[in-house]
Amino acid sequence: MNVLSLGNKNGKHRIISMAGYGIPDSCITMRKMTAALETNNQVIFIDRAGYGISDDTAQDMTVENIVEGYRTALKNSGIKAPYVLMPHSIGGVYATYWESKYPDEIEAVAIIDGTELEAIPPDEQDNDEAALYYRLVKCGIGGTGDMLLKHFLPPKGWLNDDEQKAEYAMALMTYDSRALLSESEQESHNINTAWEAILTNDIPKIYISTAYFTAEDIEADDILTDEMIDELMSDRKELKAELPKTQEERRQMALEDYLEIGRDYKERVLFPYLEKLGNCELVSLPGDHLIYEQKPDECGQIIRNFIDGLDQ
Repeated sequence: MNVLSLGNKNGKHRIISMAGYGIPDSCITMRKMTAALETNNQVIFIDRAGYGISDDTAQDMTVENIVEGYRTALKNSGIKAPYVLMPHSIGGVYATYWESKYPDEIEAVAIIDGTELEAIPPDEQDNDEAALYYRLVKCGIGGTGDMLLKHFLPPKGWLNDDEQKAEYAMALMTYDSRALLSESEQESHNINTAWEAILTNDIPKIYISTAYFTAEDIEADDILTDEMIDELMSDRKELKAELPKTQEERRQMALEDYLEIGRDYKERVLFPYLEKLGNCELVSLPGDHLIYEQKPDECGQIIRNFIDGLDQ
């Protein structure tokens, strides 16, 4: 497994980045965010099996194997615990399992819009989303695969040419890997295993949520598009609810529905997960799922303040 160590190797904390599903380039795309962390800390990017320039694997990508892979890579690199885990998206599943199974290795956890854990019923555990792209890439890695990749990964204006080429190269290798397909197939197993493994503890944690919970944030980012309003009104129509006549009334009703969805999500899914983790603060940073790209300065500052607080 490829391990890239950046920042201050003699710094106060060792921060372990744990990428989201199918994100092979976090060592490039996260750097604008981690700039705030690298002066006083060591920041380590690990490509898990099949990601980036790490070798593929014939092992199933279970949460047990993934976490053991991270631990082994750090041990082989001479990077000693304790660690501050910094997972994004599905990486939060692996971090949750890690800090529950090996709490003595973990100093703190900063979850960036992580996958919220809850028990998944058996009839909802099928997951075939990764298979299509994997098979298409296998059918044309030099042509069709490359065109598909550039569709899914449009150029980022803030990357230089070398960084953009490196991103494409790592993505092509990742999307051609058996590991990525296996990880998708194991998703429900991994979520359930991590959920059942949680041992509530006092390890300091923050959960940075990109969800929109207030009307002010929704209006500030102007996310309530006409398409979204139509979708929310369509949901009401299916329930045979009375619909407003003017566009302004439709917008106001859609806003109320969107806020209700957010309240339900917090109460039903997010709060129970954070409560079960223990000692976890919810921090709101509304925006895209790749918030470290969209708002790198704000995201980096939140994590920096959290880590600086560990020393007080």
